[in-house]
Amino acid sequence: MNNTLQKKYPGLAQKLNLPEIWIKHEYLNESGSHKIRLLSYLFEKYIPQGEKNFVISSSGNAAIAACYYFKKINNPQINLMVFVPSGIDSEKWKRLQLAQNNSPQIKIKKTKRAKQDAFKFSKETGAIFLRGSTERRAEQAYIGLGEEIGQISNLQAVFIPTSSGITSLGIFEPFRKMNKNVEIHIVQTEKIHPLAKNFDRNFKTKNKSLAKAIVDKTAKRKMDVIRAVQESAGWAWVISDRELKRAKKIIEINTDIVKTSYDSLLSIAGLLKAQKNNWKFNGPVCCVFTGV
Repeated sequence: MNNTLQKKYPGLAQKLNLPEIWIKHEYLNESGSHKIRLLSYLFEKYIPQGEKNFVISSSGNAAIAACYYFKKINNPQINLMVFVPSGIDSEKWKRLQLAQNNSPQIKIKKTKRAKQDAFKFSKETGAIFLRGSTERRAEQAYIGLGEEIGQISNLQAVFIPTSSGITSLGIFEPFRKMNKNVEIHIVQTEKIHPLAKNFDRNFKTKNKSLAKAIVDKTAKRKMDVIRAVQESAGWAWVISDRELKRAKKIIEINTDIVKTSYDSLLSIAGLLKAQKNNWKFNGPVCCVFTGV
């Protein structure tokens, strides 16, 4: 699950007039997204404490990661309840249905209020709510990701598709401890941007986005994330669907990457918007592709 591929793309760097650009391919791990790092961390924290019942709400990737880890531990005493939105991506829904069919301990329900229903289920049954945004020190799950990215020599900046901000906090932590000056750039959508709106003012709020995994409207760790971005001398960017489509075209033309998603492409779109706003990059840049 760790040490996913991070690769340099000279052709893309030339197109974007950068010295180096790297892409961290988190979607190449077993579950298909970076969320497996968080779910592994949470299960490994609570199962040794004797907890047996868990619940999660998810737009897709976190639920898939939870089901993958659940299958991996293969403990018939452990139960998992999954709430997903009614409009979940069809491919992600198929993967979840397959996981449910293969394990009687996994129950999955579509609902219009996934987070609220999961919270209610947790309160009524005592099940552990697997939720990074409210879990104390959840960023620990992503420190390994930051350490891996930190192996890039003379790295200047990292662009991270961001929902709750927990991933960004985890990536920042090893840079902070090692006094590495690496800019953290978080990227959100015109639909949901409780973190990025504190930096980027050049956007119009919309009621939909092509990047559907950015779902956290409250951002409970907002002050911590803002502080990390500021301490790193980075920034935050709000991205339109038009900018996402441009990023997709640039990746298709200038790399050999076949499989991606608009959620991952937020990182490229954020970089493009930074350049448009005269942000200068004299060192290597890394874009995190979080999932497909």
